[in-house]
Amino acid sequence: MIMVTNDPAEPIKAAVAAHRRAARRAEQTLAALHAAIAEAASQGVRQADLVKMTGYTRERIRQICRAS
Repeated sequence: MIMVTNDPAEPIKAAVAAHRRAARRAEQTLAALHAAIAEAASQGVRQADLVKMTGYTRERIRQICRAS
């Protein structure tokens, strides 16, 4: 649905709202990724393999696992 408006700030408001929705979604997917990493590590997947799969450093993998 296309809205016609004379308010020049309306496209900015819409863009801000879309950006906020995307940021919330990114936070949710990042949390799911971190949970999956921690679960895989607890099941015996090696840190080196997690690094290859995610592109994270070994230190970051360790931090994620320690935080969960």
